[in-house]
Amino acid sequence: MIDEVLAQLAQLKSTESVALASLVESSGSIPMSDRAKMLVDGGGQVTGTIGGGCLEAEIVTVGRDVLDSGSPQMTHYTMTESQAGEHGLNCGGTVAIYTERISANAAGREIFAAVCAARSLRLATVVVTQLNSGTQARRWLLREDGQTVGPGLGSDHLDARARQEAAPMFGRELARLVDVEERGALFLEPFSPPPVLYVFGGGHVGAQICRAASAIGFLVTVVDDRPMFADAARHPEATDCRVEEMDCVFDRLTVDGQTYIVAATRGHEHDEIIVEQAIRTPARYVGMLGSERKKLILWKRIVERGGDADRLATVSAPIGLNLGADTPEEIAVSVVAELIQSRRGATRRIWKTKEDPMRSTPL
Repeated sequence: MIDEVLAQLAQLKSTESVALASLVESSGSIPMSDRAKMLVDGGGQVTGTIGGGCLEAEIVTVGRDVLDSGSPQMTHYTMTESQAGEHGLNCGGTVAIYTERISANAAGREIFAAVCAARSLRLATVVVTQLNSGTQARRWLLREDGQTVGPGLGSDHLDARARQEAAPMFGRELARLVDVEERGALFLEPFSPPPVLYVFGGGHVGAQICRAASAIGFLVTVVDDRPMFADAARHPEATDCRVEEMDCVFDRLTVDGQTYIVAATRGHEHDEIIVEQAIRTPARYVGMLGSERKKLILWKRIVERGGDADRLATVSAPIGLNLGADTPEEIAVSVVAELIQSRRGATRRIWKTKEDPMRSTPL
């Protein structure tokens, strides 16, 4: 859903304004993504979600107020498990949601358009929003190639702090709220290009991995040296299917820090070739189907040919979470669960408050 929110923000017309609600902090068990965002337009139409139920209804009302006044609001909302059940939610927890007005002629729209442009170029970005008292937030975009969009945060000190905090966040998933004392807080949101998954091997397991990974947003390319197994009709969910010889395939593939590689070919010798090439790339994740015995044999041979033992140690093999999977469908679930684990890479943020259970206040 975040893609829909970004696209709408980037394409605001000259006369349009929307209220953008963003989850900036949470604790406990909450009924939404850590990256929850929602837009509310002047007619009350909603794009995205901030969690559903009574919380979402509250934020729609806040959004209308923000559109009318132009002043941002921070909403603190706590829901007990009992309250959650009454309203059809499965969780209890506490959240802080920042709601602001975004207009087509404002810097916010320019920043989000630049996020979309960077994603199309497969560049990771971090959007830094200064949440300070009583004024519209300042927003600045940092790109992993060093370029920036926007005038900055108003001081060299804050700009330097933003760069420092953003440096380890490129290509990651979780946002952070950083206290900057008398200057309020900096909300840092990483936006990465869509993850690419290369599945080497278009057999039964490879097909199911393709299907499951596509459903959660991976751009999947199935690669096989047999035309019938690298066929779009066999893999309708795939972004691409490629017939390639395995020994030099990486010369023709684009691999970056948001690339995941799964070796699920029909034989050990092909998997060995794929892994040996994959560990020379900046791929975020490399995994191989098979047994622990198979891994030990192949790793020994790869190292003897000069392969990087430290990089080999990062390869997931046998691939997948240990779920006791047996069928191709079950194996695919275990593999894709591990891809999610690698992609998210962290636990929920912790946020503590002594505020009232539910309130909306101007910053």
